[in-house]
Amino acid sequence: MAILTLLCSCLPFFLQVQSAIASTSIQISSSPSSVKNVVDASFLGISFELSYIGLYFGNDTSSMAQPMANYLSALGARVNDTIRLRIGGNSMDDSTYVASQTSPMLQFTNPAANINDQPVSFGPELFDVLGQMAKVVNAKYLLGLSLRDPGSTNVPLLAGAAQQSLGNRVDAFLLGNEPDLYTSHGQRPNIANYTVQDYIADFSEASSHLQSTAGGNITSLSEFGGPSICCQWDLASLLQQGYLTSFESTLKYITMQHYPQNNCGGGDAGKYKLNYYLTHSNAVSLAAWQNSGVSIVNNLATPHPKVVMSEFNTASCGGIPGLSDTFGATLWTVDYALQLAVAGYSAAYLHTREPGISYNVVQPPYTANGSWETGAPYYALLAVAEALRSPGNGSIVEDLNLGDSITNSSATSAGYAIYDAQSSVLHSLVIFNFANDSSVEPFDLPANITGNGKNTTVTVKYLAAPNVNEKTAITWGGETLAGVTNGVLVPSAATGNVQLDCAHGCTINVTGPAVAVIFVGWTDTVSNNTINANGTGGSSGSSPQKNGCVPTADILSKVIVTGLFIILSLLL
Repeated sequence: MAILTLLCSCLPFFLQVQSAIASTSIQISSSPSSVKNVVDASFLGISFELSYIGLYFGNDTSSMAQPMANYLSALGARVNDTIRLRIGGNSMDDSTYVASQTSPMLQFTNPAANINDQPVSFGPELFDVLGQMAKVVNAKYLLGLSLRDPGSTNVPLLAGAAQQSLGNRVDAFLLGNEPDLYTSHGQRPNIANYTVQDYIADFSEASSHLQSTAGGNITSLSEFGGPSICCQWDLASLLQQGYLTSFESTLKYITMQHYPQNNCGGGDAGKYKLNYYLTHSNAVSLAAWQNSGVSIVNNLATPHPKVVMSEFNTASCGGIPGLSDTFGATLWTVDYALQLAVAGYSAAYLHTREPGISYNVVQPPYTANGSWETGAPYYALLAVAEALRSPGNGSIVEDLNLGDSITNSSATSAGYAIYDAQSSVLHSLVIFNFANDSSVEPFDLPANITGNGKNTTVTVKYLAAPNVNEKTAITWGGETLAGVTNGVLVPSAATGNVQLDCAHGCTINVTGPAVAVIFVGWTDTVSNNTINANGTGGSSGSSPQKNGCVPTADILSKVIVTGLFIILSLLL
């Protein structure tokens, strides 16, 4: 009883000990260190496998899938501009346009096909559906064109029809899909080893056929993307062997597709566990995959093609259940997307396939009576878009290298500073706490963070979940889609965002696992459920449960354990 009395009397002391956790001081330059890659809030888009687009968008213009429109509209509201969508994949490279096909919109043509390459035939209705969705949510498309037969007369028919129907809703045509796998996939049975030179010749031949289509001279629009390599070829070598000099005038994008691990046919699915995706240095290394080639493109005289990651996700061929569908994957997607922006990419597309695939952004129902579900990666789209929203003209992203996280594989925190590309003024920070133990990581912001004469308020929004293995109970800025079937965000049980006066510096608490997006000197217009914290300069702002504070139960449990340990030590 005496011990309990002593413990209770010491609680205030222990609470002070808990709140006195060593904080991380964030050192931030007042402007970007040099001229860097400029990206927009629309940086992170969605890539859809062609074969299943009807399940996402509807099979005709009279049956548009409203939940999908809601999901995309929520992204568009944060982008405040055109969102990026891609229709492609292996199935697009293996499918056929049939001008006379009216119903169904998509027809599977090979029941024996590999599950990862389901060819279809489709008609003009596809472009009508894409056009309708694009108008509703304000989107532009990357559209795949096949290169499996460079002399094909079908490809010009497809491209012409798409251009006629969609017009300026076509962002670019991607000619060919993963040509560096054509040999291993048997796509060139008459060529023992499909080389870079074979590809360049095929690209040239296919391009020539696109000079006369129903939609006009497609090549004159400079709306091409390539080479869309994924695995085996070196981009720098390909560029230097004539690809750039031959097609620079028609290329809008230099595109690549890449996954951290291969889950096709078993592949190396066990190569990495979830911890790989919670290590910032791995995201840094992955983003540098084709660094030499990316540098070649970005060092060209302007204007020049932009570098785009046209397809990525956690693991190829559908992802890995228990990994790709978790909050850990959400954290990784935000981290990797921002790292790609640092590495020189201008856009990236998160890939999505048929229902039931673990890495899907959203899960559409197979039947009309089924329910839509939100995939864990969807929340990353919202967080990245808001972090990159700029009051000026685009953003520049820099890695803060917190705790040497660029190279230190043991670091549990990481961060980015994001500047307005026009004024070079800091407008947001993104801070990660990857720790999966509900531990609070305090981050100290300097007194001058908002600049002289600016609004001294910082607004913090948290992307959080109970743990890294969570699949549904995820919140962004006090809102969630857990249990929602129509794609409309609803208030979560957690309190909303935090506002702090940071005139004299302030401390932001981030409870792991979570991401804090800190808007500096301006208020994001897509904030919901915002609260004003009582914290002032130099104080710690409180934040919602699992969104940056230590829940009361967690504090008490840690206090009791710590107290008992100290008391027992004294008694002994």
